[in-house]
Amino acid sequence: MKKYLLLLLLAPLCSFKGEPAFPKYKKLKPFWKHDLKIDEPSDICMSSDDPNHFYVVGNRGNIAVIDSTGKVLSQTKQDGGDYEACCVKDHQLYVMDESMRRIYVMDEKDLKVRKTMQVPYSGGRNKGFEGITYIPSQKKFILVIEKPAIIVELDEQLHVINEMRPKGIWELSAVTYHDNYLWLLSDEGHMVMKVNPDGYDIVDQWSIPVVNPEGIAFDASGNLLIVSDDLGKLYKFKIQ
Repeated sequence: MKKYLLLLLLAPLCSFKGEPAFPKYKKLKPFWKHDLKIDEPSDICMSSDDPNHFYVVGNRGNIAVIDSTGKVLSQTKQDGGDYEACCVKDHQLYVMDESMRRIYVMDEKDLKVRKTMQVPYSGGRNKGFEGITYIPSQKKFILVIEKPAIIVELDEQLHVINEMRPKGIWELSAVTYHDNYLWLLSDEGHMVMKVNPDGYDIVDQWSIPVVNPEGIAFDASGNLLIVSDDLGKLYKFKIQ
């Protein structure tokens, strides 16, 4: 009896196909999806050398290079623990290790670590930084902390210069910068938010039918890319 009561309580939040139902926000539907042959993919970012190549990072120091069809071109394992986020700047790959509170700066050519920076945070081992991106016009990096949602600003030397709680956002799983806006991803909310990079106010938002969305990026055609950690899938959406 308790089992059926629980199902009734959860019914408004879920569809019968096992995908979340979102009555409040505009809905995006994927026009393409692909099974990634990558263990627990957590984030994705575009290569600066080839717009058809992307980096995908995941658990146990895993870094994969994929093409625009999701095919894995190469894969390597570093010494890191939990690679949760990545971004590219000046032909260098910046990878965030959540459990170790470290950013590894790697050369895109060979993915060898050139620099390591510690970014302290007092939360639990698995409750650290979930996303990283770079804003060229402001010459600063943005890190996001999961819950409660916190935005941390770093200078180009990866030193913390500011942190704040964004209004109206309670949980975050990833961040990217595209078309002069920050794009924030919420795992628990199954939501993508378009945010002004100056005041971090929400400009627009969409719900997405993706289980455990953990990575966000855009491709050269402006398609939104979302990575599901639990399902190991890559989705493509057109922003409406």
